[in-house]
Amino acid sequence: MNKKNIKVGVISLGCPKNLVDTEMLMGQFNASGAEFINNVEEADVIVVNTCGFIDTAKEESINTILEVAQLKENSKDKKIVVTGCLVERYKEELEKEIPEIDLFVDLKKESDIPIQLGLTPKIETPPYMNRIITTPKHTAYLKISEGCDHTCGFCAIPNIRGKHKSRTIESLVEEAKFLADSGVKELNIVSQDTSYYGTDIYGKPKLWDLIRELEKVDGIKWIRLYYLYPTTVNEDFIKQIRDSEKVVKYFEMPIQHSEDKLLKDMLRGYRKHRIEKIIEWKEKYIPEAAIRTSVIVGFPSETERDFEEMKKFIQNAKFDWLGVFTYSHEEGTPAYKTFEDTVPQEEKIRRRNEIMEIQDDITESKNKELVGKELEILIDGFSEEWETLPVGRSYRSAFEIDGLTILETTEPVKTGDFVKAKIKDVVDKYDVVGEILD
Repeated sequence: MNKKNIKVGVISLGCPKNLVDTEMLMGQFNASGAEFINNVEEADVIVVNTCGFIDTAKEESINTILEVAQLKENSKDKKIVVTGCLVERYKEELEKEIPEIDLFVDLKKESDIPIQLGLTPKIETPPYMNRIITTPKHTAYLKISEGCDHTCGFCAIPNIRGKHKSRTIESLVEEAKFLADSGVKELNIVSQDTSYYGTDIYGKPKLWDLIRELEKVDGIKWIRLYYLYPTTVNEDFIKQIRDSEKVVKYFEMPIQHSEDKLLKDMLRGYRKHRIEKIIEWKEKYIPEAAIRTSVIVGFPSETERDFEEMKKFIQNAKFDWLGVFTYSHEEGTPAYKTFEDTVPQEEKIRRRNEIMEIQDDITESKNKELVGKELEILIDGFSEEWETLPVGRSYRSAFEIDGLTILETTEPVKTGDFVKAKIKDVVDKYDVVGEILD
């Protein structure tokens, strides 16, 4: 293909960790002289980075592949490349079923895609120097490790991404400096198991050693922790969050269920008491902290009683933010080998909806408690409906996941600014309205 003025359209599906992979791949194309465009119909090359974690993600990925494959009908010269977790799991099947795609590339060869297309990237080392940040420039993800050593019953990630592989503290600090020099103020720490970081290369968890070094990076004001695992979140861990100058009082920690029988069947390695202790430590040391968690409904061994007990637990725990997944019976997982997928999909959806109704009320109540309080807000942009209305987040909300703060002001502000605002009202349960103070 013509190597000059190649137009590349990129579609990234799935989690923030996958987005980091996409940004690294875009860096490879950028080093080849490619131009990125938003309208994939006009692209010479379309790259789809897929997710293959659960049924809904696989369905979205397949539908996206089929949609872009249709674009070749009007342009035979257009090249379509598909990579990511779905390809890692089902490459042979995809090649057979969707022959219109030019390349299906598994994860270990993902960075070579431009070369496979005949391009010659002028690569800077280390690779993150080429990374193209697709989030607003004030916030970015830092992926500190790859893979996972846990063998949770429902999870296909170890089969897709392999064993836990940490990056060195030195390399991560250098990337953080690169991001800060690019304008990043909020560093979002992601991996498959963040609190396990460093165990494979240092012999024990080293997350807080890493954080202490990241805190020294000029320009980074907020550090946010995602994907913590309950077995490695102890009392000292909560104290570390309390004492940190840059780690925001927020953490994401999926619990997946509350009942001991289910946690055992899911091979989670902890029981309800552990979750209760973490909540107790949080209330003791950082009561203002926000916790995001997620649970799974419809696991094969979940009875109606188990479900009702989890509802009670969620009502009492009062997590700030909570997501619900319906169980997906994934081949290759321990649960797939042990159980039949016995809970009907309609029943899974009913259970999901009932928990979300409970959580909606909890989140609304938590937000009402903020009314009258002053919070520091990071401005992410402006309302799509009212273009002059700034929209941002306090420490309590993660980018593109949790509720927003809609800001009232008569003074000009910019994306990436930190401002003080007094919370005035709650909108649609999940968002709040604030007035910017002088």
